[in-house]
Amino acid sequence: MRTIMLIASVAMIASGIFCIANSSAAFLSLAFIIGIVFLVLGLCEIIIGQRASFERDEAAVGQTKDGVRTFLIGLVVITAQITDDSVAQMFFGLYLAIEGVFSFRTDWLDVRHIAKDQRVNMSISASMLVLGIYMLFNTSTFRLPVIMLLGVGFIILGLRKFVQSFDIEYDRPSFITGNEEKLLEAQAEEKRALAKAKEGIREQKVAQRRIKKIEEDIAAEQDLMMEAQIRKQQKEYEEQMEEEAQRG
Repeated sequence: MRTIMLIASVAMIASGIFCIANSSAAFLSLAFIIGIVFLVLGLCEIIIGQRASFERDEAAVGQTKDGVRTFLIGLVVITAQITDDSVAQMFFGLYLAIEGVFSFRTDWLDVRHIAKDQRVNMSISASMLVLGIYMLFNTSTFRLPVIMLLGVGFIILGLRKFVQSFDIEYDRPSFITGNEEKLLEAQAEEKRALAKAKEGIREQKVAQRRIKKIEEDIAAEQDLMMEAQIRKQQKEYEEQMEEEAQRG
């Protein structure tokens, strides 16, 4: 399953390179190739989401949803529903922007403490978002070739799928029962468990740092409130003494 996803992602990257190489062509002349690639990638994602195993259970559902979206886009393109370059630019620009927003995760904001693979995913999501937003305004800015922009977008999408493929775990056929295969499978499970444990420890340390920072902020606020209260009482005392001095 992972191999299928890798091949599909490479096909998407290749379609992006092809579009950049033919940036002067009209979208309609390349629509069939683009549509086929999206259809194949969508079908692969749907199959993988239903049959493969993932490091996180909810990833299978997300993979299936991505596959349905990709397949629908391929269906729209291959049936020649998009016939104009400007429409293609707006359509794929909006698609990239939405994908960039939905693929972004809040735990990536702590850039100093996130893992390397999370930095890669954050960079890809940010690239999709920036490119998608730019494509929406390309007509009124630099007027870059539409097919070239689509090619860059397809390369970024392919890279995203390529990275996602490594979340897919290998499934061994049920008829393999040899001790060697069982040992390899147990060792693989041990490595996955160790990786999850390291990730849990990393997340725990990040949470502890956040807790410490919040506690320090609370203590600082309490000190400020105490100082303000003391100054207020001192001012009231001085005003009272002045009033008594005037009366005396």
